[in-house]
Amino acid sequence: MRNSMNRACRMPAAMVAGFFLLGGFAFAQAPSAADPAHFTYDKRAALNVKQISARARDGVTIQDITYTGSNGDTVPATLVIPKDSGKFAAIVWGHWLMDGAANANRGEFLDEAIALASSGVVSLLIDAPQIRPNFKPIPGSGAALVEQQVVDLRRGLDLLLSRPDIDAARTAYVGHSFDAATGAILDDKDKRFAAFVFMSGPRKMDMPKEKTWADPGTYANKLGPAPALFQYSLHDEEFVPLADARDYAAAASGPKTVEFYDADHALNAKARIDRDAFLRKALKLSP
Repeated sequence: MRNSMNRACRMPAAMVAGFFLLGGFAFAQAPSAADPAHFTYDKRAALNVKQISARARDGVTIQDITYTGSNGDTVPATLVIPKDSGKFAAIVWGHWLMDGAANANRGEFLDEAIALASSGVVSLLIDAPQIRPNFKPIPGSGAALVEQQVVDLRRGLDLLLSRPDIDAARTAYVGHSFDAATGAILDDKDKRFAAFVFMSGPRKMDMPKEKTWADPGTYANKLGPAPALFQYSLHDEEFVPLADARDYAAAASGPKTVEFYDADHALNAKARIDRDAFLRKALKLSP
């Protein structure tokens, strides 16, 4: 790997982000001998949703909340709720982890979530484990972080579907970098989503045989039937080399649209426009 373990715990993209530098780590959600599958969880476990604050912006309600995650961890999150009533579409958003970026948290997609709220979308934006309070980087903890985040995202969907105003047939996931990679696993493990957007990822990684379950490349041929939009950069050799991006996109199963942008790992305005159009079509939103 090109990056040290210390850097990997902080950088974006699972491609770099700590979860591809794998090793031993004690993790409360680790599968037991009776349950060899990863990414499973107790669906009966209470979400314990707590509202921390609420505010209005551009005619929508923004609630900062917490809920209980995969291993009892507290997941900081934001709900964006339209002002109208009725059955809404829903999106779970997963941010990147770019070192030094001001939007390397759940706020990355807040503007997009607010814009879509006016078309009838409830959004849940969650903070990844690496930026939550009291997180301590542990060398080799990458696979555990992947497992934790995938389950936390699944429980986030549980949270949305527990709301009476959500149309369960119109749910989507959007993930950038680290959360594009976890999103590929989510695509295989949770078929409740109706659409996926993968930004600056995923790509196949080389890792020990016992850790391939945390490699998004393992799941490329298991994606779908939900349609997916892959958004890759033409100038992202440090994190997602172009050849790797093309290989993953070619291997990905299920309905897919693949776009490459004249941008770096952050992508650009054109990618945002394409993302908006894809989500509006997939979720059958009003203009």
